[in-house]
Amino acid sequence: MYSRYTTVSLVLSYLIVTSAAADALSRQDAVQMALERNPEVIAAKNAWEAAKARSTQARALPDPELELEYEELPGLTRLGQFGERSWGLTQRIESPLKWWRRGRAARQTAEAVHLGVLEMTRLDISTRAKVAYDRVLFKRKKLDYVRQDLRLAQDFRQKAQLRLEAGDVSQLEVLRAEVEAGRAASRMTVARNELGIARAELNALLARGGGSLLEIDGDLSYQSIGLELEQLQQIALERRPDLQGAEWALESARAQRGATRAAFLPDLNVGLSRQTIREPGGKGDFWRVGLALELPLWGATRQRGELAEANALVGRAAAEKSLFGFQVLLEVESAYMDVQASAEQVLLFQEQIVLEAERTFEVASRSYAEGKATYLELLEAQRALTGVRKEYAEALFNHHTALAHLEKAVGGELPE
Repeated sequence: MYSRYTTVSLVLSYLIVTSAAADALSRQDAVQMALERNPEVIAAKNAWEAAKARSTQARALPDPELELEYEELPGLTRLGQFGERSWGLTQRIESPLKWWRRGRAARQTAEAVHLGVLEMTRLDISTRAKVAYDRVLFKRKKLDYVRQDLRLAQDFRQKAQLRLEAGDVSQLEVLRAEVEAGRAASRMTVARNELGIARAELNALLARGGGSLLEIDGDLSYQSIGLELEQLQQIALERRPDLQGAEWALESARAQRGATRAAFLPDLNVGLSRQTIREPGGKGDFWRVGLALELPLWGATRQRGELAEANALVGRAAAEKSLFGFQVLLEVESAYMDVQASAEQVLLFQEQIVLEAERTFEVASRSYAEGKATYLELLEAQRALTGVRKEYAEALFNHHTALAHLEKAVGGELPE
């Protein structure tokens, strides 16, 4: 019976672990989920849709006017006894050049919103999702180290108790071991709470319910980049959505200036009406066609003021595009330096600091077991090892964060 129950228990445990691994969220899955569900992305997409709708409005013709007129009425309410009745439509037709350039400016503005708002929001959310995901990995690793620290502290407490019973140490050393075990348990609570907060932050970024169980898959590791600063800056100048959006905004301002210049050309009003005249011998029906030009006689004031404003907007758009270019170069350089510094720190931990801390703890633990080292010496070695492991995990997290910010600075994933 015991064997059968043990077998069933092992099978169930395997199925549970396999199911959890299958449902674990990868880093790429988290980014994709954030891009699909985050409210900021949805709001930016709606802003783009609104800009496209304004583009459609800009190409629309003015609404026609329907006019109905009665003349020679014997009274205000006696419309059937008119002497002359007219009804017709009047349509204002803008200068084709002004209509075309205004529509072009609206389309370019919509593209600027697409790149500068929607794509930049997607890039920002992608970066934040990567950092939030890596923060959960970091907090989970930190919790593992604190858990190891707790087990070591409990083990030391047991060893100190055994040595007390053997008469090798005093009661004071046992009390110190108990205090350290209690402090390790307290740090365990703090680390568990930090992991819970990190999971909640990632859940919020992914637009998931606060109580949703979130399991992630992966681990933090060192990653090198094979590109120089100049190459990364060139990639950023070609790929950054906000810089491309600034270019479209500049083209839109220029097209709008062209539409303002075209406003000096007259618009055409076309009218078509049907006229009925009541005569002694009956009614007479006639068609009437009217053409009228809107002359820009006040061009020295209104149109010229609009043109001056359009020129100023073009100048501002050009300056903003130049500013975006300098900001992009600065962001890439700053992110690149952060990646280089974090990489050096990670390699230093991997190749020297962690190994030395582990060797120190092994020597202190062996010496304490042989009675050649005091509990304080062992405690100091243990604290040093745990602290180094935490710092190493934090260095890896900082390295991944710097890489994520570099990817954002260059406008997307780094080339292989």
